[in-house]
Amino acid sequence: MQEADDYTRVIISDLHLGSAYSKEAELSSFLETIEFDEIILAGDIIEFLRVPTFTKGTLEIFKKLTESNKKIVYVVGNHDDAFENFVGDQIAGIEFVRQYDFLYAGRKYRVQHGDQYDGGIVKWRYTIEFISLIQNIIERVFRINLTSWWAKRQIKKRKLIRIWDIVQWNNDADVFIMGHTHNPEVLIWVDKEECIKTYINTGDWVDNCTYVIVKDDQVRLRKYQQAQD
Repeated sequence: MQEADDYTRVIISDLHLGSAYSKEAELSSFLETIEFDEIILAGDIIEFLRVPTFTKGTLEIFKKLTESNKKIVYVVGNHDDAFENFVGDQIAGIEFVRQYDFLYAGRKYRVQHGDQYDGGIVKWRYTIEFISLIQNIIERVFRINLTSWWAKRQIKKRKLIRIWDIVQWNNDADVFIMGHTHNPEVLIWVDKEECIKTYINTGDWVDNCTYVIVKDDQVRLRKYQQAQD
């Protein structure tokens, strides 16, 4: 079913709520100002791999989301896979999925978190939980942002061919959107069938405060900048 032209989707990921460096103030302000009909939470929304510390700001964010009376889709990521058993169900008005497809303006969109394309130590659940626990202690006690350091390290290691592998595995989608790497970026190309294809990484709300908006027959990656008093 095609939505009306003014139907707006917002896609955000990697909020890591409960971690030491989550941009809660910026996110809360963003949710107050952005207008949308549907919000897609593309994974790593809640920091379950560490011992999360929730604040009143965290509660305000949850309230703004759940009381918005808008459609909410939660794509479960590797840091919030405590919700894995919710996949396929709708709870408190939130639809939990591992992948979300939709049609808009004649194009097929696909949203995933992106952790399913990782290998190695990332797949060792208990090892990662232990490392994340130590990371949490270091971040809070010594005020060192290891989350950003790790993301930048992974970006340096990643080669462009890796993105092409991912999009080829999702070749049936015209627009493929993921998070996970904390690296906001857009790639657009024309395939051999002369179809325009788009890859977008949503970035994160630890360093970048970026989001994807789908409206007016277009998809865009944007950076939120809080208004100065």
